[in-house]
Amino acid sequence: DYKLQSVEKNDLTMSREEAIQTVAAALGEKDVIVSTTGMISRELFEYRAQKGEGHERDFLTVGSMGHASQIALGIAMEKDDRKVWCFDGDGATIMHMGSMAIVASKSPANYVHVVFNNGAHDSVGGQPTVGLKIDLPAIAKAVGYRDALTADSKESLAAVLEKLKGMEGPVLLEVKVKKGNRKDLGRPTTTPIENKNALMEFLRK
Repeated sequence: DYKLQSVEKNDLTMSREEAIQTVAAALGEKDVIVSTTGMISRELFEYRAQKGEGHERDFLTVGSMGHASQIALGIAMEKDDRKVWCFDGDGATIMHMGSMAIVASKSPANYVHVVFNNGAHDSVGGQPTVGLKIDLPAIAKAVGYRDALTADSKESLAAVLEKLKGMEGPVLLEVKVKKGNRKDLGRPTTTPIENKNALMEFLRK
């Protein structure tokens, strides 16, 4: 066992899993999610399983940290009749921050970039990031996102999601959440190839 030498706590009350469930529940039937590697994809997969839903609307970006936003961009540009949601983490967003400028330059009206920000690399041990020390919405606006919003509670998240319905993308939604996850959190039971094929079939409809 290795003990972290640098541990940072935040006072946020909403868990990432709660936030993911709240956002996923607000999506339309044709909407698509591309989720980043690690806990975010695992929590999204478990949410679908708990609800008895299929996984064909979600692409789980396994082993490609920082690239979910570009995969989501490609789908958004090709399928402009669907809203595409990128479920990202603060560590992944910061890792490939130049991707935000690419998204903004393509200006997809159907693109929502959701960053679940807990200031930590939760999927690999909880090492701190600078996520909660920088202004991600200001960065998004500076590179050309049409708008940027922040939520840090279930109430504010519900209000922001309602506001998003009438907004044109690309929009960044920063959701500030507490660190940690359930100890009994499972892993996806489908393979990456099965996931890809199911999504491609869904996109053909």
